[in-house]
Amino acid sequence: MTKQFATAALAIAACIASTVAHAGEQDAFSGVAADAATTGAALATPGITEANPLGWATVPLRLAAIQYAKTLPKEQGQPVMDAVSASGWGAAANNLMVLAGASTVAPVIGFAIGYAVWKSGEEEREFWQACAIHKQMEPNVKCEYRPWTREDVTRIAQERQHSRDVALAN
Repeated sequence: MTKQFATAALAIAACIASTVAHAGEQDAFSGVAADAATTGAALATPGITEANPLGWATVPLRLAAIQYAKTLPKEQGQPVMDAVSASGWGAAANNLMVLAGASTVAPVIGFAIGYAVWKSGEEEREFWQACAIHKQMEPNVKCEYRPWTREDVTRIAQERQHSRDVALAN
């Protein structure tokens, strides 16, 4: 019962923290919460034991990593946030596979999910690296990341085509 209470408390704390977090930060908190919740569910199941030698210590360590990442410049902090998110979601996938009785493939599935989550943040990490380089040349520049939508791409293509048409007409 103590394990279940600790699991619930840690998952709730991570969820509460994610409600006031920014996007990358929220993903990281959600990953920690998913891992904590699925670990608790697995440990509440008879016959399943914790395989991670660090056990519950990973939760406060990952929460501390999130807080540390917030103190860093975005180009350094974003990879930390993404790593925490990927590790949490990968561990959660592993836990769900164990709960489903597929413990032999659980680590492979967990790794694959963690890697997929990590790769999904690659574009944003590259953006912040480019922004850092740009800020070295122009210190007052402000960078804001947001993924492009189809409408953005279409609008920009139309604007460029219009500019070319105007230039050719003159």
